[in-house]
Amino acid sequence: MDFQKTDISFLRTRAALKWGRWGEDVISLSVADIDYRPPREVREGVQRWLLEDRSPYGHYQGDVELREALAQKLFEKNKLRVAPDDIVVIPGTMFAIFLVCYLFLDRGDEALISPAPVYGPFWKNVEASRAIARGHDLDMDQGFRFRADVLPELVNSRTRLVMVCNPHNPTGRVLSREELEAIARVAEEKDLLIFSDELYEDMVFEGEHISIASLAQEIFHRTITVYGFSKAFGIPGYRVAYMVVPGRLRNKVVEATKRIIVHTDTLAQAAAMGAMAAANLWLPAFMSHLKEMRDRVIDRLSRIPGVRCHRPQATPFVFADMRSFGLPSEEMGRLLLERAKVVLHPGRQFGPSGEGFMRLNFATSWDILSEALGRMEVVLCDLWNERDNWRRGEGT
Repeated sequence: MDFQKTDISFLRTRAALKWGRWGEDVISLSVADIDYRPPREVREGVQRWLLEDRSPYGHYQGDVELREALAQKLFEKNKLRVAPDDIVVIPGTMFAIFLVCYLFLDRGDEALISPAPVYGPFWKNVEASRAIARGHDLDMDQGFRFRADVLPELVNSRTRLVMVCNPHNPTGRVLSREELEAIARVAEEKDLLIFSDELYEDMVFEGEHISIASLAQEIFHRTITVYGFSKAFGIPGYRVAYMVVPGRLRNKVVEATKRIIVHTDTLAQAAAMGAMAAANLWLPAFMSHLKEMRDRVIDRLSRIPGVRCHRPQATPFVFADMRSFGLPSEEMGRLLLERAKVVLHPGRQFGPSGEGFMRLNFATSWDILSEALGRMEVVLCDLWNERDNWRRGEGT
């Protein structure tokens, strides 16, 4: 795969959420989709299962062949000793967020989101359960510093669940062992369930991804973890992920899954098998390209007046600080779309502490990124000069 080549016509036709809804002159760096077709092993895996006529109902928790392969991966990569029966294959990580909130939160309960800001469906699914989401905010002025000291203060008698996103969307933080231990300690002391979204585990540049469930057996037994394939392998359309659910929680999760979806689509599971087969060759090449794009994007953005960037340790995102322009992030998004014809993701959609930031997805070619950054630079420099002139005028 030549990651410096992108097929714009394919993207505008097939990538409906990221590219298809915008005009021909618009560059989208918003939705968390990579701008590449998946590795060939994905297609081959789907074709193999098609030829095997896997059309009857399968196992509620997912095909045994897939779950056995996942159990081996979890042992080797995540240091988790699990049996295939501890795994539930699901239609995407968003389903896991919904399911945990649906099953374990009631009206008036609280869920602690650590860290925040975070992916919007965390907030929305807590609220849909008529519970209250409480954010454990990173220090947005100090390189997204994790504030372990304030964590216990955010837990009260109504707290039932702590929700973790690691590697972290949108900031690109990789939580350290000490930071994860701080979360685990609070959960154990207050008898809280932990939900951990680890979708971006394959997209780490620096630092070490540690599954919080691997810290200790007592933590494993109170943690539901979700992993997936959509981001690193470019297969979000197949809607497939998997949850690790400890024994005391498994029956509740499996029974709900049976009622809601029966089981995950068979061909989506085949795509997951293909992604696993491709990992050893695909991931090193893709991550080498992605790291180069990250460094180039940080370099360009940091030269624009008014823009501050912290270098992400993981994920395909830069969470750019544009607070100095004095605009709400939604308004900044509209301005960049209208004037630069570039789409970014407004930070406010990740929670209150994301206000004034913009998320940029750099999982594309340098040609696309360079054009988008050039357009943004013109608009943002003009905006900075307008504000500078206004400040000088106000001072006189």
